[in-house]
Amino acid sequence: MKKNLITKVALAALATAAGASAAQAQTPPAPTHSTSWTGTVGEDRMGEARFKMRGRFQYDVYSQDWDIGAEDQTRSYVRRAFLGVQGRLTEHWRYKVDFVLAPGDDAAGQVGVDDAFLEYVNDDWSIVIGEANITSPLEDRISSLDVPFTERSSIINTYEFGRRAGVGFITGGANWSAAAALQGDSLNNADNLSGGANGDESTAVSGRFTFAPIFESSPEGTTLVHLGLHARQRERGGDALFQYRTRPLNGRGDRLVSSTALGDQDFTYGAEASVQFGAFGAQAEYARMDGETTLGAEYESDGYYVDVYWSLTGESRNYRGNQGSFGAIAPRNPLGTEGGLGHWMVSARYDFIDLTDTAFGANRGEQTAYALGLDWVPIDHVRFKLNYAQSEMERTTASDDEATVITLRSQFDF
Repeated sequence: MKKNLITKVALAALATAAGASAAQAQTPPAPTHSTSWTGTVGEDRMGEARFKMRGRFQYDVYSQDWDIGAEDQTRSYVRRAFLGVQGRLTEHWRYKVDFVLAPGDDAAGQVGVDDAFLEYVNDDWSIVIGEANITSPLEDRISSLDVPFTERSSIINTYEFGRRAGVGFITGGANWSAAAALQGDSLNNADNLSGGANGDESTAVSGRFTFAPIFESSPEGTTLVHLGLHARQRERGGDALFQYRTRPLNGRGDRLVSSTALGDQDFTYGAEASVQFGAFGAQAEYARMDGETTLGAEYESDGYYVDVYWSLTGESRNYRGNQGSFGAIAPRNPLGTEGGLGHWMVSARYDFIDLTDTAFGANRGEQTAYALGLDWVPIDHVRFKLNYAQSEMERTTASDDEATVITLRSQFDF
């Protein structure tokens, strides 16, 4: 009797457990929903999924004076205005889309994109599909929010580094990174297919490798030696001929040193280096470009820049070893805290580009530029930049000129 009772109780317990397991299998619990605040914007979470709004706004006031050119002016304008989203669908599938609400003067009134990609992420590698710049040189891999100066160097602008649409592969570790990409044209460039005048779009095959043999970070600061190499092969396809030109370290106005539209294909390669010793740092890049016209004529160009900087308040730049780039600097003592002044940094730049090849036409020449910068980050995500730039444009056949540009930028991001 006692044995039968124990048996019945055991069977009942097993049946109850089995029923509970079946119910759980048939009706999985609903994913939890939560919102967490990181930085200035809340991140919405539903199970593995993540979603967050993002954006930036950069407003410039500038004054420029040319010796000969008729561009003496003091003006203000929106340099950049982005609004976008980023997040993930699962642990492995992630996305990022930034819409450019105020493009440059070459695309006035249009809405473009900055980053716009889907990414599959594994433990130590990822695949990116869409508009991205994963193989660009060091300065172009640093956000416009975080570069020391209001404008990037002449080599970045002249050789048209930046975002293009395609597929790329990324891998890296704590102190190294590698990336390769096969890309077409940028999503921001119009397709000119009417009348069959345009064939294949331009294509680019590119790669970048970085290594930091010294990378030590502590609350007192960072000690860093960063080295890198990059290369890119471009083919025009049926798109417009490549043209090479640069402004005198400003974001608006004429490009006095320039080539004609002549390039059918080009190969660009270069090296980069950066060091950081606590509050002091330096960064330099060299790039060379060899190209060919549709008739097979060859041409060449090269350029470089050297930056030095010093944080008056002691912060180090934020190095990201698995990307081979720098991120935002967080003030040690934000404005508003006891004795807080925010982050202050002074910078200096020497910049040079050579476009003297005879194939480049009447406006060929050299541009040498010097710049000084003062940055203030009162709190996270707010930054003010004051830049002074002096550019000398020596043209082979046209008149030489000099330009002085003073720029004050106010920016915030979220």
